[in-house]
Amino acid sequence: MKRYFYHRGWLWSTPIFFLLSCSFEKSDQKFSYSSFTELDSLEIVMPDEFLQFTNWTTYKKNEQTILVEYGLWGQGDLVIHQVDFNKATYENTISIPREGPDGYNSSTASVFVKNEDSVFVFPAARNSFFLYNSAGKQVNEFQYNSSNFERYYKNGYYSSLVSLKEGMILTTINDTRYDDPHYFGKVSPIQFYDQNSSQFVGKIDFPEFIQNKYLPSELSGAMISEIDKDQVLINYNFSDSIYIYNLRNNVMKGFYCGSNHFGKPKLLERLPYKGQEIEYSVKEVNYELAFYHNSKIYRVVSHISADKYRDYSVMEIVSQNLRAFSLVEMDLKTGVLKYYQLPIAKYFVFQDNFLFVGGVSVREDDQDTYRRFYKYTLE
Repeated sequence: MKRYFYHRGWLWSTPIFFLLSCSFEKSDQKFSYSSFTELDSLEIVMPDEFLQFTNWTTYKKNEQTILVEYGLWGQGDLVIHQVDFNKATYENTISIPREGPDGYNSSTASVFVKNEDSVFVFPAARNSFFLYNSAGKQVNEFQYNSSNFERYYKNGYYSSLVSLKEGMILTTINDTRYDDPHYFGKVSPIQFYDQNSSQFVGKIDFPEFIQNKYLPSELSGAMISEIDKDQVLINYNFSDSIYIYNLRNNVMKGFYCGSNHFGKPKLLERLPYKGQEIEYSVKEVNYELAFYHNSKIYRVVSHISADKYRDYSVMEIVSQNLRAFSLVEMDLKTGVLKYYQLPIAKYFVFQDNFLFVGGVSVREDDQDTYRRFYKYTLE
Protein backbone atom coordinates (compact mmCIF):
# COMPACT_ATOMS: atom_id res chain seq x y z
CA MET A 1 0.00 0.00 0.00
CA LYS A 2 1.27 3.45 -0.83
CA ARG A 3 1.44 6.34 1.59
CA TYR A 4 2.18 10.02 0.96
CA PHE A 5 5.19 11.54 2.66
CA TYR A 6 6.46 15.03 3.17
CA HIS A 7 10.18 15.74 3.36
CA ARG A 8 12.08 18.98 2.83
CA GLY A 9 9.21 20.70 1.04
CA TRP A 10 8.45 17.87 -1.37
CA LEU A 11 5.42 15.62 -1.54
CA TRP A 12 5.62 12.19 -3.06
CA SER A 13 3.95 8.79 -3.06
CA THR A 14 6.05 5.83 -1.99
CA PRO A 15 5.66 2.63 0.02
CA ILE A 16 6.97 2.17 3.54
CA PHE A 17 9.62 -0.51 3.84
CA PHE A 18 9.40 -2.10 7.26
CA LEU A 19 12.25 -4.13 8.71
CA LEU A 20 12.16 -5.76 12.13
CA SER A 21 15.56 -6.49 13.57
CA CYS A 22 15.66 -9.40 16.00
CA SER A 23 19.45 -9.56 16.26
CA PHE A 24 19.48 -7.27 19.29
CA GLU A 25 17.10 -9.40 21.35
CA LYS A 26 18.63 -10.67 24.60
CA SER A 27 17.82 -13.60 26.82
CA ASP A 28 16.11 -12.68 30.08
CA GLN A 29 17.66 -15.67 31.86
CA LYS A 30 20.54 -13.39 32.80
CA PHE A 31 18.49 -10.30 33.58
CA SER A 32 20.07 -7.98 36.11
CA TYR A 33 20.09 -4.28 36.84
CA SER A 34 23.19 -2.19 36.28
CA SER A 35 24.17 0.61 38.63
CA PHE A 36 24.40 4.28 37.76
CA THR A 37 27.88 5.75 38.01
CA GLU A 38 26.74 8.27 40.59
CA LEU A 39 23.55 9.54 42.22
CA ASP A 40 22.88 13.01 43.59
CA SER A 41 19.77 15.08 44.25
CA LEU A 42 18.71 18.69 44.10
CA GLU A 43 15.73 20.73 45.22
CA ILE A 44 14.44 23.64 43.18
CA VAL A 45 12.22 26.40 44.57
CA MET A 46 8.89 26.34 42.77
CA PRO A 47 7.20 29.50 41.46
CA ASP A 48 4.22 31.10 43.18
CA GLU A 49 1.91 29.83 40.43
CA PHE A 50 2.10 26.30 41.75
CA LEU A 51 0.63 23.75 39.33
CA GLN A 52 -0.91 20.72 40.99
CA PHE A 53 -1.59 18.80 37.77
CA THR A 54 1.07 19.08 35.09
CA ASN A 55 2.18 17.81 31.70
CA TRP A 56 5.65 18.30 30.31
CA THR A 57 8.01 18.46 27.38
CA THR A 58 11.61 19.57 26.73
CA TYR A 59 13.57 21.68 24.28
CA LYS A 60 17.20 22.45 23.55
CA LYS A 61 18.73 25.81 24.42
CA ASN A 62 22.18 25.71 22.91
CA GLU A 63 23.50 22.41 24.34
CA GLN A 64 21.29 22.55 27.40
CA THR A 65 18.00 20.68 27.88
CA ILE A 66 15.20 22.78 29.36
CA LEU A 67 12.32 21.08 31.16
CA VAL A 68 8.95 22.61 30.28
CA GLU A 69 6.24 22.01 32.90
CA TYR A 70 2.76 23.23 32.05
CA GLY A 71 -0.82 23.11 33.23
CA LEU A 72 -3.97 25.09 33.93
CA TRP A 73 -4.17 27.89 36.48
CA GLY A 74 -7.03 29.94 37.87
CA GLN A 75 -9.89 30.20 35.38
CA GLY A 76 -8.22 27.88 32.87
CA ASP A 77 -5.30 30.05 31.78
CA LEU A 78 -2.34 28.05 30.51
CA VAL A 79 0.84 28.48 32.59
CA ILE A 80 4.18 27.29 31.21
CA HIS A 81 7.16 26.98 33.56
CA GLN A 82 10.73 26.31 32.47
CA VAL A 83 13.36 24.56 34.60
CA ASP A 84 17.05 25.34 34.10
CA PHE A 85 19.02 22.50 35.71
CA ASN A 86 22.34 24.34 35.37
CA LYS A 87 21.01 27.17 37.54
CA ALA A 88 18.62 24.93 39.53
CA THR A 89 15.82 27.46 39.01
CA TYR A 90 12.33 27.84 37.57
CA GLU A 91 12.38 30.78 35.16
CA ASN A 92 10.79 32.48 32.14
CA THR A 93 7.19 31.63 33.00
CA ILE A 94 4.77 32.14 30.10
CA SER A 95 1.06 32.73 30.70
CA ILE A 96 -1.49 32.24 27.93
CA PRO A 97 -5.11 33.24 28.60
CA ARG A 98 -7.95 30.86 27.91
CA GLU A 99 -10.22 33.60 26.51
CA GLY A 100 -9.70 36.80 24.56
CA PRO A 101 -7.76 37.75 21.41
CA ASP A 102 -4.68 35.80 22.55
CA GLY A 103 -6.67 32.95 24.06
CA TYR A 104 -6.28 29.30 23.13
CA ASN A 105 -10.08 28.96 23.50
CA SER A 106 -10.47 25.41 24.77
CA SER A 107 -10.93 23.46 27.99
CA THR A 108 -7.32 22.25 27.91
CA ALA A 109 -4.31 22.19 25.60
CA SER A 110 -0.97 20.54 24.89
CA VAL A 111 2.26 22.53 24.60
CA PHE A 112 5.43 22.03 22.58
CA VAL A 113 8.31 24.51 22.78
CA LYS A 114 10.48 24.73 19.67
CA ASN A 115 12.72 27.43 21.14
CA GLU A 116 12.50 30.27 23.65
CA ASP A 117 10.31 32.39 21.39
CA SER A 118 8.30 29.72 19.54
CA VAL A 119 5.66 27.95 21.60
CA PHE A 120 3.09 25.75 19.87
CA VAL A 121 -0.22 25.28 21.67
CA PHE A 122 -2.59 22.51 20.60
CA PRO A 123 -6.08 23.06 22.04
CA ALA A 124 -8.16 19.96 22.63
CA ALA A 125 -11.03 19.27 20.21
CA ARG A 126 -10.27 22.17 17.83
CA ASN A 127 -9.52 22.14 14.13
CA SER A 128 -6.54 24.47 14.51
CA PHE A 129 -3.48 25.14 16.68
CA PHE A 130 -1.50 28.25 17.59
CA LEU A 131 2.02 29.65 17.67
CA TYR A 132 2.87 31.97 20.60
CA ASN A 133 5.96 34.00 21.46
CA SER A 134 7.71 34.15 24.83
CA ALA A 135 5.43 36.99 25.95
CA GLY A 136 2.34 34.82 25.55
CA LYS A 137 1.17 36.70 22.46
CA GLN A 138 -0.48 34.76 19.66
CA VAL A 139 1.67 34.96 16.52
CA ASN A 140 -0.11 32.61 14.13
CA GLU A 141 -2.94 30.11 13.80
CA PHE A 142 -2.70 26.95 11.70
CA GLN A 143 -5.72 25.05 10.41
CA TYR A 144 -5.63 21.26 10.17
CA ASN A 145 -8.04 21.30 7.21
CA SER A 146 -8.88 17.65 7.78
CA SER A 147 -12.22 16.18 6.69
CA ASN A 148 -11.82 13.45 9.31
CA PHE A 149 -11.08 15.94 12.12
CA GLU A 150 -7.50 14.73 12.42
CA ARG A 151 -5.68 16.70 15.08
CA TYR A 152 -2.78 16.66 17.50
CA TYR A 153 -2.88 14.02 20.24
CA LYS A 154 -0.64 13.89 23.31
CA ASN A 155 -0.02 10.35 24.51
CA GLY A 156 0.41 10.40 28.29
CA TYR A 157 1.96 13.37 30.08
CA TYR A 158 4.67 14.15 27.50
CA SER A 159 4.11 16.39 24.44
CA SER A 160 6.15 15.23 21.45
CA LEU A 161 6.71 16.76 18.01
CA VAL A 162 9.47 16.74 15.39
CA SER A 163 10.19 19.96 13.52
CA LEU A 164 11.04 19.86 9.81
CA LYS A 165 12.36 22.62 7.57
CA GLU A 166 8.93 23.66 6.29
CA GLY A 167 6.64 21.63 8.48
CA MET A 168 6.43 19.24 11.39
CA ILE A 169 5.64 15.67 12.34
CA LEU A 170 2.73 15.39 14.76
CA THR A 171 1.23 12.61 16.83
CA THR A 172 -2.43 12.52 15.86
CA ILE A 173 -5.91 11.15 16.37
CA ASN A 174 -9.23 11.47 14.54
CA ASP A 175 -12.92 11.03 15.30
CA THR A 176 -13.04 7.25 14.85
CA ARG A 177 -14.85 5.69 17.81
CA TYR A 178 -12.47 3.77 20.04
CA ASP A 179 -14.85 0.79 20.19
CA ASP A 180 -14.53 0.38 16.42
CA PRO A 181 -12.85 -3.04 15.90
CA HIS A 182 -10.84 -1.52 13.03
CA TYR A 183 -9.74 1.54 15.04
CA PHE A 184 -6.00 0.94 14.54
CA GLY A 185 -6.52 0.70 10.79
CA LYS A 186 -8.57 3.90 10.57
CA VAL A 187 -6.41 6.15 12.76
CA SER A 188 -2.91 7.28 11.85
CA PRO A 189 -0.84 7.90 15.01
CA ILE A 190 1.78 10.01 13.20
CA GLN A 191 1.29 12.55 10.41
CA PHE A 192 3.33 15.05 8.45
CA TYR A 193 1.96 18.60 8.52
CA ASP A 194 2.93 21.26 5.96
CA GLN A 195 2.73 24.74 7.50
CA ASN A 196 2.75 26.47 4.11
CA SER A 197 -0.34 24.69 2.78
CA SER A 198 -1.90 24.15 6.24
CA GLN A 199 -2.68 20.49 5.75
CA PHE A 200 -1.51 16.97 6.47
CA VAL A 201 0.59 15.62 3.60
CA GLY A 202 1.70 12.20 4.81
CA LYS A 203 1.28 9.64 7.54
CA ILE A 204 2.74 6.64 9.32
CA ASP A 205 0.32 3.91 10.30
CA PHE A 206 0.24 1.64 13.35
CA PRO A 207 2.27 -1.61 13.24
CA GLU A 208 0.42 -4.54 11.72
CA PHE A 209 0.40 -6.61 14.92
CA ILE A 210 -1.94 -4.17 16.70
CA GLN A 211 -4.62 -4.37 14.02
CA ASN A 212 -7.99 -5.72 15.24
CA LYS A 213 -6.78 -5.68 18.87
CA TYR A 214 -7.79 -3.51 21.82
CA LEU A 215 -6.03 -1.55 24.56
CA PRO A 216 -7.00 0.96 27.22
CA SER A 217 -7.50 4.18 25.27
CA GLU A 218 -4.76 6.11 27.08
CA LEU A 219 -2.16 3.69 25.67
CA SER A 220 -3.23 3.96 22.04
CA GLY A 221 -1.05 6.84 20.83
CA ALA A 222 2.58 7.30 19.81
CA MET A 223 5.53 9.31 21.04
CA ILE A 224 8.11 10.70 18.61
CA SER A 225 11.48 12.38 18.99
CA GLU A 226 14.27 13.44 16.67
CA ILE A 227 17.44 11.37 16.35
CA ASP A 228 18.95 13.59 13.65
CA LYS A 229 17.70 15.49 10.60
CA ASP A 230 17.00 12.23 8.76
CA GLN A 231 15.73 9.89 11.49
CA VAL A 232 12.77 9.85 13.87
CA LEU A 233 12.42 7.68 16.96
CA ILE A 234 8.92 6.20 17.48
CA ASN A 235 7.70 4.72 20.75
CA TYR A 236 4.47 2.81 21.42
CA ASN A 237 3.38 2.00 24.98
CA PHE A 238 2.18 -1.42 23.86
CA SER A 239 5.38 -2.64 22.15
CA ASP A 240 8.65 -3.98 23.55
CA SER A 241 10.28 -2.91 20.28
CA ILE A 242 11.39 0.58 19.41
CA TYR A 243 11.09 1.98 15.88
CA ILE A 244 13.32 4.26 13.81
CA TYR A 245 11.88 5.88 10.69
CA ASN A 246 14.26 7.15 8.02
CA LEU A 247 12.95 10.29 6.32
CA ARG A 248 15.25 9.94 3.32
CA ASN A 249 14.30 6.45 2.17
CA ASN A 250 11.03 5.86 4.11
CA VAL A 251 12.38 2.72 5.76
CA MET A 252 11.09 1.77 9.20
CA LYS A 253 13.32 -0.40 11.37
CA GLY A 254 12.23 -2.08 14.59
CA PHE A 255 14.60 -3.08 17.39
CA TYR A 256 13.85 -5.13 20.47
CA CYS A 257 14.26 -2.76 23.41
CA GLY A 258 12.57 -4.30 26.42
CA SER A 259 12.68 -7.29 28.74
CA ASN A 260 10.38 -10.16 29.66
CA HIS A 261 11.31 -9.30 33.25
CA PHE A 262 8.80 -6.44 33.00
CA GLY A 263 6.10 -8.70 31.55
CA LYS A 264 5.15 -9.08 27.91
CA PRO A 265 2.89 -6.37 26.43
CA LYS A 266 -0.68 -7.59 26.48
CA LEU A 267 -3.04 -6.99 23.59
CA LEU A 268 -6.75 -7.52 24.21
CA GLU A 269 -9.32 -9.31 22.08
CA ARG A 270 -12.22 -7.21 23.38
CA LEU A 271 -12.73 -3.59 24.28
CA PRO A 272 -12.02 -3.27 28.02
CA TYR A 273 -14.56 -1.71 30.33
CA LYS A 274 -13.47 0.82 32.96
CA GLY A 275 -12.61 -1.72 35.64
CA GLN A 276 -10.50 -3.72 33.20
CA GLU A 277 -8.69 -0.56 32.07
CA ILE A 278 -7.74 0.22 35.67
CA GLU A 279 -6.53 -3.34 36.26
CA TYR A 280 -4.53 -3.22 33.04
CA SER A 281 -2.83 0.05 34.00
CA VAL A 282 -1.85 -1.37 37.40
CA LYS A 283 -0.71 -4.85 36.36
CA GLU A 284 0.61 -4.63 32.78
CA VAL A 285 3.87 -3.28 31.41
CA ASN A 286 3.83 0.21 29.89
CA TYR A 287 6.71 1.42 27.70
CA GLU A 288 5.93 5.05 28.47
CA LEU A 289 8.73 7.13 26.96
CA ALA A 290 11.77 6.89 24.67
CA PHE A 291 14.57 9.36 24.03
CA TYR A 292 17.72 9.45 21.91
CA HIS A 293 20.75 10.80 23.76
CA ASN A 294 24.51 10.49 23.18
CA SER A 295 24.20 7.71 20.56
CA LYS A 296 21.95 5.62 22.79
CA ILE A 297 18.22 5.07 23.14
CA TYR A 298 16.75 5.33 26.62
CA ARG A 299 13.33 3.92 27.35
CA VAL A 300 11.30 4.53 30.51
CA VAL A 301 9.17 1.55 31.53
CA SER A 302 6.57 1.23 34.28
CA HIS A 303 5.73 -2.30 35.38
CA ILE A 304 4.74 -4.49 38.29
CA SER A 305 7.81 -4.96 40.52
CA ALA A 306 7.66 -8.78 40.49
CA ASP A 307 5.55 -11.26 38.55
CA LYS A 308 4.37 -12.90 41.78
CA TYR A 309 2.30 -9.79 42.52
CA ARG A 310 0.24 -10.18 39.35
CA ASP A 311 -2.34 -12.22 41.28
CA TYR A 312 -2.77 -9.45 43.85
CA SER A 313 -5.80 -7.20 43.67
CA VAL A 314 -5.51 -3.70 42.24
CA MET A 315 -5.98 -2.25 45.72
CA GLU A 316 -3.21 -4.43 47.19
CA ILE A 317 -0.76 -3.46 44.45
CA VAL A 318 -1.49 0.25 44.81
CA SER A 319 -1.53 0.34 48.62
CA GLN A 320 1.73 -1.62 48.89
CA ASN A 321 3.49 0.38 46.13
CA LEU A 322 4.22 -2.76 44.10
CA ARG A 323 4.55 -0.95 40.78
CA ALA A 324 8.02 0.17 39.68
CA PHE A 325 9.93 2.18 37.06
CA SER A 326 12.95 1.00 35.08
CA LEU A 327 15.20 2.48 32.42
CA VAL A 328 16.26 0.50 29.35
CA GLU A 329 19.45 1.67 27.67
CA MET A 330 20.22 0.47 24.14
CA ASP A 331 23.52 1.16 22.42
CA LEU A 332 22.62 1.70 18.76
CA LYS A 333 26.08 0.62 17.59
CA THR A 334 26.23 -2.71 19.41
CA GLY A 335 22.61 -3.42 20.33
CA VAL A 336 23.65 -4.09 23.93
CA LEU A 337 20.81 -3.58 26.41
CA LYS A 338 21.28 -2.44 30.00
CA TYR A 339 18.66 -1.94 32.69
CA TYR A 340 18.53 0.50 35.59
CA GLN A 341 16.10 0.94 38.46
CA LEU A 342 14.35 4.29 38.77
CA PRO A 343 12.09 5.89 41.36
CA ILE A 344 8.46 6.53 40.53
CA ALA A 345 8.48 9.85 38.68
CA LYS A 346 6.92 11.93 35.91
CA TYR A 347 9.85 13.90 34.41
CA PHE A 348 12.90 12.26 32.80
CA VAL A 349 15.32 14.82 31.37
CA PHE A 350 18.62 13.96 29.66
CA GLN A 351 21.38 16.57 29.58
CA ASP A 352 25.09 16.06 28.98
CA ASN A 353 26.05 12.94 30.96
CA PHE A 354 23.14 13.20 33.38
CA LEU A 355 19.55 12.09 33.79
CA PHE A 356 17.30 14.28 35.95
CA VAL A 357 14.30 12.43 37.36
CA GLY A 358 11.45 13.97 39.36
CA GLY A 359 8.05 15.57 39.25
CA VAL A 360 6.19 13.81 42.06
CA SER A 361 8.04 14.80 45.23
CA VAL A 362 7.69 18.25 46.81
CA ARG A 363 8.67 19.73 50.16
CA GLU A 364 7.45 22.86 51.91
CA ASP A 365 8.96 25.07 54.56
CA ASP A 366 7.72 28.34 56.06
CA GLN A 367 8.52 30.32 52.92
CA ASP A 368 8.87 28.13 49.83
CA THR A 369 7.79 24.96 48.09
CA TYR A 370 10.55 22.80 46.59
CA ARG A 371 10.45 20.19 43.85
CA ARG A 372 12.96 17.41 44.30
CA PHE A 373 14.93 15.87 41.43
CA TYR A 374 17.35 12.96 41.41
CA LYS A 375 20.48 13.45 39.30
CA TYR A 376 21.92 10.26 37.84
CA THR A 377 25.32 10.13 36.14
CA LEU A 378 25.26 8.01 32.99
CA GLU A 379 28.17 6.01 31.64
